[in-house]
Amino acid sequence: MQPNTINSYCSGLNHLSKHCGQDLFTLTQLDELDALLVRYAQGGVDQAQGNYGSWAASNALRHWRDYVALIQGGGSVLAQGPTLESFFSDPAEAGLPLPLNQILYGPPGTGKTYETIRASLKILDPAVVGDYDAALATAVSLEEKSQARETLKDRFDQLCAEDRIRFVTFHQSFSYEDFVEGLRAETDETSGQIRYQVVDGVFKSLCELADVKVTRQTDAPLDVAGRTVWKMSLGNTQGSDAGVFDECIENGYVLLGYGGGLDFTGCTDRQAIRQRFEAAGIPLTGNTDYNLTSVTAFATRMKTGDLVVVSDGNFKLRAIGEITGDYSHKSNPGQDSDYVQMRPVKWLRQYSPSLPYTALLNGQFSQMTLYELRSPSLDAFKLEKLLQPQAMDAAATSQDARVLVIDEINRGNISRIFGELITLIEPSKRAGAAEALEVTLPYSKQAFKVPDNVYLIGTMNTADRSLAGLDLALRRRFTFIEMPPKPELLDGVEVEGVNIGQMLRVMNQRITLLLNADHCLGHAYFMPLQDDPTLSRLSAIFRQSILPLLQEYFFEDWERIRWVLNDQSKTDDVAFIVEDKALGLAGLFPGVQDKLRQTPQWQLNESAFDKRAAYAGIAGGQSEAQQDTAVAAASPEMATAG
Repeated sequence: MQPNTINSYCSGLNHLSKHCGQDLFTLTQLDELDALLVRYAQGGVDQAQGNYGSWAASNALRHWRDYVALIQGGGSVLAQGPTLESFFSDPAEAGLPLPLNQILYGPPGTGKTYETIRASLKILDPAVVGDYDAALATAVSLEEKSQARETLKDRFDQLCAEDRIRFVTFHQSFSYEDFVEGLRAETDETSGQIRYQVVDGVFKSLCELADVKVTRQTDAPLDVAGRTVWKMSLGNTQGSDAGVFDECIENGYVLLGYGGGLDFTGCTDRQAIRQRFEAAGIPLTGNTDYNLTSVTAFATRMKTGDLVVVSDGNFKLRAIGEITGDYSHKSNPGQDSDYVQMRPVKWLRQYSPSLPYTALLNGQFSQMTLYELRSPSLDAFKLEKLLQPQAMDAAATSQDARVLVIDEINRGNISRIFGELITLIEPSKRAGAAEALEVTLPYSKQAFKVPDNVYLIGTMNTADRSLAGLDLALRRRFTFIEMPPKPELLDGVEVEGVNIGQMLRVMNQRITLLLNADHCLGHAYFMPLQDDPTLSRLSAIFRQSILPLLQEYFFEDWERIRWVLNDQSKTDDVAFIVEDKALGLAGLFPGVQDKLRQTPQWQLNESAFDKRAAYAGIAGGQSEAQQDTAVAAASPEMATAG
């Protein structure tokens, strides 16, 4: 199937979703899909809608129905070449380019967050993923599999440390200000006044990091060991002294605006500088006066060979230089007469746009004009990486891809979080595309576009009924990759003769009949049994995870939970849920019991959790008649009531 055909089919399904008022991308009931196929087919009551895109809509619906049937074991996909199954499960395996925006979706416990590590590395380091897949294919023992996973995770952690991968979890209070940009109140450490500064959110700062280009650099490698590193501000980008930075870059020096215009040549310590201030009649507020502190650092503590990091506000840096000479006084200050304290500098790096502070620091810059950067705030590893020779052309830097992993993407208010960027993340609207767009951001008033080397990977839990579904606008911009339960991963795990894979498989078949496939149980809940296949561990999993999840799924309808666990086929001593026969109407309502209807009351049988037969009875041990009774009871009307 060609990419154009897939795009046409997605557009067709979106069209039919709007027409019928249902999100077809989440519809997995075969009978409903069959009814829609008749409705939109040629000769159907809504054939005009099915004819959308020269019957692309109707054909897309047919392929979607076949795909759902394939997943549920009730049909096949007869496409030539890459199948719809491979397209929905892994675009790369279907011969398609990796999507810029993708969402891994599925029931709880199917390894969605776990898979984001592999998905991220498939973008940034596919060779490592290839090695991992090859190692898994040949691994025999759990130890070998664990070692392969550890190697993969180590590479992931390394890329996170290099700020090429970021991880964030959406929640109801997560906002546009957290994701894109917002205002933050800060106190100026010199004046003591409150000022509001635009702070980049996690997505905007990652985009700027991906879009940064080195506009000036030295080719010779630099050893940073033993060097003192200073942070310095060269004018305020929003103030009247904004041109100081350009002057310093062009002329190869740094300028300090403190000192009252005095010449401190010959001063070798703090006391000498204080005396020169006093001789000029410039008052100092004490030994901590910043006029005194900053000039002392600049004229006496700063040495040849030290490094200077030039900040751009508190959250970005725009240049790195090396001090090449002693302090001097600038004799012709020009327009900015306060900037007369000078030191010669060899500029090692200049960035445009400015580089986010996370590329160098573990915390933001301070408001002070000049101070020494030290560990743990300064990351020496990141500094060495920044000073390595880099390609300066746009084509080379565009290969430096970045990945943002958004866990639980449907838990946040998508419209509120993305704002106007919901349009810009679309592949055709990214920077460099034929239909590229940019917007002016509300706080910074800066033009902003999304680079084509920033990838979004989201995860979505399909079973959480407290969440609203994603709107069609977001669905159209993301590729959805299903993460179904994989009981086959547990087929080799047995606990006292109970095959865990088969047990999970049967439970999920029952849940699919009673509810739908979106509420199945994930294999991840049972994966600890690979290392510890004991009855006590299995008991803990059922007590702490499986039973609470089934209660949530079925709104505490205990009888249906019994059907999932096959308790109706077991004796009471090994059934997880049993009828509480102690609650009798005659004893509770003497004299009027005939007027009341007795309904079963259920209770947990705590002793069953520690019995092998309780788990063995889940997958088997029932007669055909009992199976027919359980299936017949799971009628569509009752499923709706649940």
